[in-house]
Amino acid sequence: MSGSPCSTKTTIWLWPTGLYPRRLIYYLRAKCITLSTLATHNIHLIPVTFVPTPALVSKPGYEARPKGTSVPCLRIERSGQEPRFVYESMAIMEYLDEVLGGGNAFGETVEQRARTRDILSLLADAAAFQGVALIHSDKTTLSWSGIESEDAMSASAAIHATGRFHDLLCKLERWVEEDVIRKEMQSLSGEGAGATMADFVLMTAIMYFEDSYGKDWVEEHGVLRLWCERAKGQAWFAGKELLQKCEDEGWGAVLEE
Repeated sequence: MSGSPCSTKTTIWLWPTGLYPRRLIYYLRAKCITLSTLATHNIHLIPVTFVPTPALVSKPGYEARPKGTSVPCLRIERSGQEPRFVYESMAIMEYLDEVLGGGNAFGETVEQRARTRDILSLLADAAAFQGVALIHSDKTTLSWSGIESEDAMSASAAIHATGRFHDLLCKLERWVEEDVIRKEMQSLSGEGAGATMADFVLMTAIMYFEDSYGKDWVEEHGVLRLWCERAKGQAWFAGKELLQKCEDEGWGAVLEE
């Protein structure tokens, strides 16, 4: 990237307990990125929290989230240039990989990176089907789903989407079964890989839907259940209580100084 780390100011708005932002929490912990490392590179984290009105807002004393953005959101500022924004969690992690170094979050080998992208593509489809199933079966989603009333929810759509969701997770299990069961690999991305974006994205989905809606992503998927329980013992994992502590008390709850 152009410009030295210190001359380029990077600001990231994060909602620690949110779906996509918690991917970044896992990423930062997995790479052992400290608050002082972020400060050295002129990277600033702004905590966002949920309030009934107007929903997601920066905590008091911090810069407001730019209009028209969701979370996470990254802004890049360089002297004499218009600010640039990065909006997607995986793109933000790739940006941080470039700036901070210390390994590739997709994997260290070409095979690991290919496996990671395979899994991410599948998980994107699985999340989409799970989302359809959720908004057509859980009336608590009416506040944000765009469905006008409970009468407009479709049980048949929920059943179809749930079936497609489980088909995709069965496919993922076939891909990773040998690594998870026989080789006892820590990462979904394969032998020799540390935690990758594939691990962060799957764990985020599992925990967010469990925490927010009581939905068990891996209830019918023993291979992924085994991986999940094993991954929870790794240093990068942060559960609901720790993420809530971060939201309440600050970044020191999840990142070293």
